[in-house]
Amino acid sequence: MTSTLHDRILELQDQFTESERRLAQVTLECIGNLAAYTGAELAQRAGVSKASAGRFFRRLGYENFNEVRALARDEADRGSPLHELAQVDGAAANPAANPAAHHLATDLQNLSKTFERLDPADVRRVCALLKSARTVYIAGFRNGRVVAQYAWALLTQLRGGVALVPGAGLNLAEDLADLGARDVLLVMDFRRRVSLLRPMVEHANRVNAKVVILTDPTATELPARSDVVLRCVNRGAALFDSYVAAISVVNHLCSTFALALGDTARERLEGIEALHEQYGDLHR
Repeated sequence: MTSTLHDRILELQDQFTESERRLAQVTLECIGNLAAYTGAELAQRAGVSKASAGRFFRRLGYENFNEVRALARDEADRGSPLHELAQVDGAAANPAANPAAHHLATDLQNLSKTFERLDPADVRRVCALLKSARTVYIAGFRNGRVVAQYAWALLTQLRGGVALVPGAGLNLAEDLADLGARDVLLVMDFRRRVSLLRPMVEHANRVNAKVVILTDPTATELPARSDVVLRCVNRGAALFDSYVAAISVVNHLCSTFALALGDTARERLEGIEALHEQYGDLHR
């Protein structure tokens, strides 16, 4: 539901009145926890009337805010494989279903929506931050850890001073002790969110490090504390969220960064290839 609501707001945002723009902003800020609010509370936060809030959600295609709240409650457990398994079990009863085709269509849609909304200017901003940083710290937990490891594997081929946190010793405080104003913290923030990410980002804010967030469409908390936000649609076709779009964005980002570095990246890659030849560790 939250991704659909987010999409509807983005589709109509250029047509909103001033009061609707304020309501849209508040709704997006609260989108991860809408079930905890009433329509009156959202209206108060936006500084508009309750009637204006009612008209706003009707314009988005809902009968009223209570429908939005009910859908938000139903989605509260989404992201949990246990919750999604029940939905898959129900779909499996349909003999006409083609799970592989549905899986492919979902991933293609995730990719399409992600890159339609990816602003090239944001990609260039991230590349400029990565280029000027003393150290790039890449943070991720749970499924975000896989995306973080992939980003680390690509970036470390292009420049030195790239650290994956937490490191092998899981000593998070020690890993970030040297984080400072000349550094970048690249964070993978995907549902179901790990509470440790917030204090890490707050620490980066305090020491004036730059923060780049790679996240899904429902995130609001960490993006508000970030310098650049790259959103990746991660709707799953079955039990698990999809990270195809996130991996593709990382690949695109690092490829763009390599081109921005030019000879510097080429020289580092040549040195790495020479070591592979010396070690004989790769099959040709």
